[in-house]
Amino acid sequence: MLKRNSLLYYLLAGALAGLLLVLFLFLYFPPYDYSYRQTADRRTFGSVMQTLADPYYEAVDDKLRALAESRGDVLISRDARQHADKQLEQVYELLEQQPDGIFVSAVDWVQLAPALEAAEKAGVPVVALDAAPGLQHTSATVSTDPDTAGALCAEDLAARLPQARILVLGQPGNRYSDTFATRFREALPEGCTIIGEGDGRRQLAASSRVGDELLEACGGEVDAVVAVNDQSAVGALAALERRGLQGKVLVYGMDGSPQARAAIQKGMMTGTVNRDPYRLAQLAGDAMYALLDDGVLEENAMHVDVKLITEENIGQYELTSWQ
Repeated sequence: MLKRNSLLYYLLAGALAGLLLVLFLFLYFPPYDYSYRQTADRRTFGSVMQTLADPYYEAVDDKLRALAESRGDVLISRDARQHADKQLEQVYELLEQQPDGIFVSAVDWVQLAPALEAAEKAGVPVVALDAAPGLQHTSATVSTDPDTAGALCAEDLAARLPQARILVLGQPGNRYSDTFATRFREALPEGCTIIGEGDGRRQLAASSRVGDELLEACGGEVDAVVAVNDQSAVGALAALERRGLQGKVLVYGMDGSPQARAAIQKGMMTGTVNRDPYRLAQLAGDAMYALLDDGVLEENAMHVDVKLITEENIGQYELTSWQ
């Protein structure tokens, strides 16, 4: 009797072990290759920013990546480092990889046009960032408004100093920067005069160096510095500090970066135009997926509202993030 019970025990134990083995093999080696199906359905996008050294475009790129990865897709990023010819090559290189779509913030839209046309012919949708609505060879544009940004800076400056000598740090040849600078100039009252302009290339180091040159040229006789982005504004702050002028000159930037917000809170900067990189990227990503999933957009020219941040409203904004 004991022998029969032992035999029955071993038979049951063997059956259970076999069942567990089958279950293990099924779970870890399923009959269908689901990973292949997931990879096959995965979409790949390209992101070509004019420069990732600019925290604004770095934030845009980061948000685009988060959106893609949340859907199991991939974003391939390229940094043109403010070189139009390099950016042209990068778009062509991405097209060779047959991406599902490309996001672009161009150094020079005219110079990039041949690559955009190639993408259109290849059936690859391009969502253009900070481009004029209806840009040729693109599927959609998403932009903040440089006209409004320029006017906001001019109006606030004139309200603080009706008579002012102004230096401008721009980026000649870049559509967005040129539009901002033109509108800023047009919105200034007669008592405000631009006494010098320089190309800061939207970069901190370049703007610091050019700021030194402009301050030397005017003998430090300046009331305000206006820059086309926050990195240039911070570069100008460094130049002003070297001449003992920090805190004595109004300084405006554009982007609404955490660094600029902190400078405003400390009284080092006067204002920055907030243009929300996360919102820009969200609209761009939504547009791309709508194009791929539905084949059509209700609106192919989208805008992100801008607002001037100053000491009067800095309490409404985070100082350590873009929120």
